[in-house]
Amino acid sequence: MTPPSAVVGWDIGGVNTKVVRLESGPNGPVQRSASLPFEIKYDPAALVTTMRQAARSIGGGAEDLHAVTMTAELSQAFRTKREGVGFILDALNAAFPDSRFHIYDVAGSFVGPAKARELPLAVAAANWSATAAWLARSTPTAILIDIGTTSADLIPIVNGRVVAQGRTDPERLLSGELVYTGTLRTPVEAVAHRVPLWGGIAGVAGDGFAIMGDVYLWLGQLRPEDYSCPTPDGGPLTRQSAGERLARVVCGDRDMLDEAAVDAIAETLASAQREMLAGSIARILDRWPLIDGVVVAGLGDFIGAEAARTLGLRIIPPPPALGQPARHAPAAAVAWLLWDSLQPSL
Repeated sequence: MTPPSAVVGWDIGGVNTKVVRLESGPNGPVQRSASLPFEIKYDPAALVTTMRQAARSIGGGAEDLHAVTMTAELSQAFRTKREGVGFILDALNAAFPDSRFHIYDVAGSFVGPAKARELPLAVAAANWSATAAWLARSTPTAILIDIGTTSADLIPIVNGRVVAQGRTDPERLLSGELVYTGTLRTPVEAVAHRVPLWGGIAGVAGDGFAIMGDVYLWLGQLRPEDYSCPTPDGGPLTRQSAGERLARVVCGDRDMLDEAAVDAIAETLASAQREMLAGSIARILDRWPLIDGVVVAGLGDFIGAEAARTLGLRIIPPPPALGQPARHAPAAAVAWLLWDSLQPSL
C-alpha cells in the first residue's frame, strides 16, 4: 500500500471531540491538533457538523485516512453501547463520505467499520489502549495516567507490553484502571462527603452546586479557557464565581464564607481527588511492583503527577510527538499507530 500523505486521528468523546492530523513534511510528519467541546447527548445529529468543523480547523482533506477511537458510545443519548458505536460510525461516514476509516480496538488492532459494528464492545472506549500501545514503544515500563475532563485512565505498561487487567469500562472500574473522576466535570460530592468549615467538619450538599473545575479554577490550577463545560449555576468563568459555587457546597455564600474558608474547602476536595487516584495507582503497583514511574497526560496532568509523587514515583516526560502537555494523547496516538503501520518496511 502506498504510504499515506495524511492521517487524521480521532478521539470522539461524549463531551469533547479531539482530532490530530499528521501530514507528510520535508523533515517528517507535521502534526496539528484541535479539541471541540461537544456534549453529544444534547444534539447527537450535530456530531457530523462538529467533526467536519474539527477536521477543517486542522487542514483535513478528502484523501486523508482516518484512525478512530471513541468513548461517546457511553452517552445517555444511546440505550446501549452497540447503538452508540453504530451511530458514531454512521456519523463518520456522513461527515467524510469519500474517506477510509480504521477503527482501533482494545486488543491493539485496527478493524474496518463492518467489523466494528459486529463487535462493538471491542472498539468501545478503546482510546486508552491506543495511547498505551503507542507509549509502550518509547517507555517500556510505567503507568500511563491520562486525566481528562471527566475520567482518569491508569494503564500499566511493563517491559514494552500493555498489561491492563480490564478491557471494558466495567472491568476497568473493577481493576482500578479506570477512575471515574476528572479535572473538570466531576461533581464535588462525588469526591468528598465532608469538608472543613469554621474549625469543624461539615457535610457536603449533594445538589450539584460545584464541580472539580471550580476547585482548580479557584486554586489557580485551571485556566478559564480550559473550563470547557457550562458552570453549574450558569455563572462566569472567574475565580470569584468559582468561590461562590464552592461556598454553596456547604449551603453557604461568600457573605458567610471568607477566602480562608473557601481555600480550605477547595484544598480538601483537591486532596481527596488525589487520594482517590493514589489508591488506584497503589493497587496497580501491587500487581506490578517493577513499575517506578508514570507518564501523565490530559487536562489533569498536574493532578496525576501530584498523586504519583505521594507514592514516591518518578514523573517521566511524555514523548514529544504526543505534544505538551499531551492534551490530545489518544487522538495523537491512534494517528501515529496508523501512520507507522502504513509506512514501507526498510
